[in-house]
Amino acid sequence: MLKVYGFAVSNYFNMVKHVLLYKGIEFEEVLTFPGMDPAYNHKSPMGKVPCIETEHGCLAETSVILNYIDAAYPAKPLLPADEWQRAKVSELMKMAELYFELPARRLFPEVLAGKKVSDDIKAEVRETITKGCQALAQLAKPSPYMFGDAMTMADVVLRYCMLTCKLATGAVYQWDVLAEVPGLRAWDEMMASADISKQLDSAMQEGMGAFLEAVKAKA
Repeated sequence: MLKVYGFAVSNYFNMVKHVLLYKGIEFEEVLTFPGMDPAYNHKSPMGKVPCIETEHGCLAETSVILNYIDAAYPAKPLLPADEWQRAKVSELMKMAELYFELPARRLFPEVLAGKKVSDDIKAEVRETITKGCQALAQLAKPSPYMFGDAMTMADVVLRYCMLTCKLATGAVYQWDVLAEVPGLRAWDEMMASADISKQLDSAMQEGMGAFLEAVKAKA
């Protein structure tokens, strides 16, 4: 059986778990925090989560894992068969990570640990996310999903990138990022209403205490 290493508060772990649940793939969760167990690096060379363990061996990096799962388990595909459409989905996935999730993560020392982030970093982050919003408005017109009436991998990835972004920008700037892109709020509410999203959001809340303890132990 497929094994998935990670923890419920990780949005990257939840991207993979959401896809596995959506496709109905059986898997075993292995609670793993990054950087805690040097032996884990034999499975994920950079010690990052998630990582999956298959009959062929282990695989790390979320985007690689998602592409593998969709190819290895073709039922209920989340990547289009058409090469151009598949590339457009991948484009949005990459932009969600680069211009929403990763910039917002730079604010986490202040949001999660109460450590002041410099005004320069805050300005850089806000500028990057603003540009990300402009790009998203250009790339996709939710109707109701990002690329039409069927959910794709872009919807899953963007959903969990936006969770990070909304948390950080709301706490630091009191900024409602969803208001920046036409149709994004309705899309966000639709994605959040899915049973799988509710299940993962609940697990995230339940796992927050253990996550914060792990952060303190590492500090």
